[in-house]
Amino acid sequence: MNKLVFSLTLLIASAVKVAAADAMAVISYIEPISKQEDVLKVWITAASTTQVEYKTTPQSLNRTRLRRSAIKSIYFFEPPVFKEAMDLYESRDYRGARDKFAECKTAYDKLDNIKGNYSTLAGFYEMETCRKIFDLEALNKLLDVYQADTLQREHQRHQLEVYAVWDAVRTKSWARLDALATEIVVKKQWIGEHLAQIKYCHGLALEGLGRDTDALIAFSGAFTADYTASEELTQAAALACLRVIKANDEVRLAIQLWGTEDEDPNAPGYFLLQEAVAMCDLWKKSLGSGKPLPAEFSSFLRYREDNKPKPKPKAAAEKPAEEDGENGDGGDDPEE
Repeated sequence: MNKLVFSLTLLIASAVKVAAADAMAVISYIEPISKQEDVLKVWITAASTTQVEYKTTPQSLNRTRLRRSAIKSIYFFEPPVFKEAMDLYESRDYRGARDKFAECKTAYDKLDNIKGNYSTLAGFYEMETCRKIFDLEALNKLLDVYQADTLQREHQRHQLEVYAVWDAVRTKSWARLDALATEIVVKKQWIGEHLAQIKYCHGLALEGLGRDTDALIAFSGAFTADYTASEELTQAAALACLRVIKANDEVRLAIQLWGTEDEDPNAPGYFLLQEAVAMCDLWKKSLGSGKPLPAEFSSFLRYREDNKPKPKPKAAAEKPAEEDGENGDGGDDPEE
């Protein structure tokens, strides 16, 4: 009896697994006899370059094959596993989403030669989760085997081009990345999300090459290009700006002269210092999304202009000597 129950359990589990891999879709095709266009709601079980295999109900054991040449279009319904993965993705649980996208990719991989299939789409978002958490080694491995031919949306195909600059970051090929980012940024009219990535990666290259001023410009560009769309990249760009500012020699001088009579409010270092203060305030207010400001940058908050001590004027220190010269008995008379 126990063996029978165990066998039934395995059979049910197997059936569920098969059902999960069948993609519900609508097929628009030309009926071979009437030559009229018709529409079918089906569960696609497999596909080759010449045929699509489907069943007409989820429970059916019968399979029908339709020539790809007769099919005008296929529209896939969103599978539950993909919806679950996307919910995790949109709530920024990227590690949980990555596992679910991988599950979806595997479940529907027999259909990955059909445009708009959810295996290819899940594979794309699996790579995106790696990018979001800056796991560039995992991204590289997934990209090496990714088949993008059936990826439909243009902005997603453009993202695949942007992965080239991320790969240069992975290998720390700063000179190559500098040249690549300079070339690719003018290649097309990028949307803000892609432009921000290119500028951020370019900033890393410029920082690695010791061109800190140019790096700061690139990081600032990344920060502004995608401020509301990608929280992770915006935060990374902001922290990169603070990192470059902290290492700047003119900023260090401005800190050294803070509140002294030699301070120059018009100096570049002073301006950058105030930029850092403003960015730290923005981080605490909204940019950090509740994350604490990294301790290495918290010292910037000491240099708000309204907290600055007033320096003692030089004239005040020299005044007693002047008075001695004017009122003293031993002074020479200018008229003599």
